[in-house]
Amino acid sequence: MRGSSNCLVTQTRQTAAMGSKQRAAALLVSLLLVGLQQQAQAADRPLQFAIVNQVHFHLEVVAGAMHVLKGMTSAPVTIYLPAKVLKTGWYGFTTWLGNKEGFLWKECKEYDGVTTYDLVWFISPEYHIPWVQQVSQQMKPKVAMYMVHNGHIPAADFNRIKAMSGRFPLITLSPHVAKNISAKAAPIDPQWVLPIYPYSPANTCSLADIQAGPSCLKGFSVQGRIEKSRRNYTEMWEQISSYRKAEGADALKNFRLNILGESVEFFAVPSDVRDLVAVYKNPPYPIFYDVVYHSYALVPMLASPLYYQSKFSSTVLTSFITGVPIIADKQFMGAYTMIERNAVYYQEDDKNELDAMFAIARMVPEEMWRTRMGLDELRNKMNVRATALIAGWLKEKGVSLDSKSAAGAMAAGRHRRRSLLSPLLVLGMGERSGGFQKQQAAAAVLGRV
Repeated sequence: MRGSSNCLVTQTRQTAAMGSKQRAAALLVSLLLVGLQQQAQAADRPLQFAIVNQVHFHLEVVAGAMHVLKGMTSAPVTIYLPAKVLKTGWYGFTTWLGNKEGFLWKECKEYDGVTTYDLVWFISPEYHIPWVQQVSQQMKPKVAMYMVHNGHIPAADFNRIKAMSGRFPLITLSPHVAKNISAKAAPIDPQWVLPIYPYSPANTCSLADIQAGPSCLKGFSVQGRIEKSRRNYTEMWEQISSYRKAEGADALKNFRLNILGESVEFFAVPSDVRDLVAVYKNPPYPIFYDVVYHSYALVPMLASPLYYQSKFSSTVLTSFITGVPIIADKQFMGAYTMIERNAVYYQEDDKNELDAMFAIARMVPEEMWRTRMGLDELRNKMNVRATALIAGWLKEKGVSLDSKSAAGAMAAGRHRRRSLLSPLLVLGMGERSGGFQKQQAAAAVLGRV
């Protein structure tokens, strides 16, 4: 019962403080449900949606877009992907998605040039731009969403995407990228939308599993392309090696660091830390996400300042997909302002990544679980926000959801609202700062729906 009375007092205070934030989140969902119900009364034609991704990457974003759009139409959502993704399964991507009911899969080259859609989401328009231009004209969407992943792409490419966008919003995955392109996007107002596919492995980890000991969660993970320009591996090797030399060979006997991603260049782990590191080069999607899910935390190790200025880190999306918190410092939180403090493991200014990992390993299971549930709650918010924005853009073009899809979206929203006010609050999920509260544009959209 170590510190039990203080813990109970803290949890009681946190639970009370939590009230206003949880009620605000639930109100956002309620407003969305009302808007969808009003739309359902106005139309009964199933909307035709398509997702286009003519490259073999950004498939995690495709999965998130599928998850969001599926609940907004009773018609199948058409997914256009490269032949090599659909014919080979591309490292188990289609297997990883699980249930594929409600989708129509087509190779990009199978587009007939005449089928039109109410909404088309172009996931990677900066690649093969002439083809994207042609297809976007032929599909004639009432709403087109063009996603800009990197704000620092060549000016000529950006201007061609901007010209395609016209009256439609340019989309980014995070606020800092939207801010980065705002000046050159004018008069178009860039928006950020982060669609998230909620991954659930075959063997999930419950609070009871974590309380039972280190069998369900093991080690820490670094994900993404294995490339030195993207991640600072050298700094991590130095931290581990220095600690080991200072504390002795057995000091890190239970430590494990997973490196997972596409191998694009020569990569070797130094001999003095090799026994502590597991490298997964080009792992299939099911293995990649299963390993990450069963980690204590994700370590960004970002090597380029562009990730804080004009580029989105895939570690953020992997964190949301798996529900595994990121180790985030002040600079990281300053860029990715949609991430809330209670959904990450915060790295203090005077600590390095290894220090943060040690602190997490010392946490009581309830504290780990609270952070994971904070991330789960934030994932729900992100998807509700994405749905609200898209519904608002459709309404602005005079497009309403059909009654069946609106009912489905409302049911999903009720589920999300229940999750926001769930018994997890018993754990004392308290006040949180920054992030989602700074993004109140969603509330305005919900009010218009």
